[in-house]
Amino acid sequence: MGRHLFMRTGMALLLMVVLVAGAVGTARTQAKRDVVRFGIVGPPSATYYAPLVVAQQKGFFEREGVRVDQIVIGPDDNLVRAVAAGALDLGIPEVSIAINGNAHGAPVKVIAALTDRYPYDLFARPAIKSYADLRGKTIAHWTIAPEVSVVLIRRLLAAGGLKEGEYNLIAGGNQPNRYAALTRGAVDGAVLTAPFNLLARQNGFTVLGGLYDIPAVFAGVVTNTNWAPRHADAVNAVLKALIRSFRYVANPANKAEVVKMLADIGKVDPGVVGQTYDQFYRNQTYLTSWDLAPSPRSMQGVVDILGSIGQVPKSASPLAYFDLSYLNRALREVGK
Repeated sequence: MGRHLFMRTGMALLLMVVLVAGAVGTARTQAKRDVVRFGIVGPPSATYYAPLVVAQQKGFFEREGVRVDQIVIGPDDNLVRAVAAGALDLGIPEVSIAINGNAHGAPVKVIAALTDRYPYDLFARPAIKSYADLRGKTIAHWTIAPEVSVVLIRRLLAAGGLKEGEYNLIAGGNQPNRYAALTRGAVDGAVLTAPFNLLARQNGFTVLGGLYDIPAVFAGVVTNTNWAPRHADAVNAVLKALIRSFRYVANPANKAEVVKMLADIGKVDPGVVGQTYDQFYRNQTYLTSWDLAPSPRSMQGVVDILGSIGQVPKSASPLAYFDLSYLNRALREVGK
């Protein structure tokens, strides 16, 4: 995102924020229990959303005495703006967007994490077998703006021996568009995550590496720092429900049930969702922030990358942008 992300809020977004806040605020006054307005950037079908989906469908929030109203506001920068404006209480964006916002005065902090690394693979056409084969070729990502994912791609390519200027990185749109461009030969490489990384692997495309090779927190829970201290018990209730839900999700005995929930929401083949489940909870467990706790290495990693592109001060401490006190309280109360 750009350096002045929070200085360019458009009138359309402000109107949306007001309408959302008004509609949910009415429901809030009518409810006896705490109501938390929880933002997501799209339908929660991605595997890392599983704790949120299960907590809602299995009644974990209700058991903690809180009602969570899910509100879709995307993309990530709009969600963070809505949290900063007070139209949302909590939300799950790409955490680097919230950190950038905090560094430029927005009242937002990261209070928990879902993914400890960026769960994206770099795929290439079947004829391409190495990074060297990508020299002079075109790679599709969702953006070329200065942000964490772009830095991760360039570092991955540099580790493979490719310098900037030796390949063409383009903004290739959303995942379906990037995958389609790769399959028809319009691009030579593409950055993909589930379920398209699984489809690409099944169809013989070459996986050269992953953005997850470099520690950096990807998705997490953010809050408005003015709202949260006044509603600490509600924040605690939400986090306790999400922790209990995470443990339910991660239990192998519940895999089939969890996979069905996600497949039904995303209208995706359960077989594909099952493979993604295994990726996060069995085979590549370092992708996941267990019990919602980000690793210190990945916290420092995302902050260091943002510092390298001038979005936060260099040598900044993660503690300026992460407040894990709410999570620690919830973990103590939930227990082992």
